Amino acid sequence: MQKALFILTVLITLLSACSASKKISTNSSTSTDIVENDASRDGSSAEKAIVVKSIEAEYAWIRKNYPNSRMRSQALVFVKKKPYDILKITTAEGEEKSIYFDISKFFGKF
Repeated sequence: MQKALFILTVLITLLSACSASKKISTNSSTSTDIVENDASRDGSSAEKAIVVKSIEAEYAWIRKNYPNSRMRSQALVFVKKKPYDILKITTAEGEEKSIYFDISKFFGKF
């Protein structure tokens, strides 16, 4: 399990390095993989993380809420043993944001 987690962490790090400064597509499709999407979950912290069922849902949420933003980085972190993806973006207006996604619905369940 530790080896698999390490390999997954390395792959996510490599993926985020390859996608740094990549423009996020303005594709209008949305995902049904967003589990909790209420106003209190704006992604501004782990406590207010957007709960998703897939990585694709993370990008769909960003496309919808921050159209024409640019991806800066993606990181896997654990807060109180719970996994989160933090996507750092630059909005179309030039503002830098860190968006937290709760990935516990799918992380490590291959």
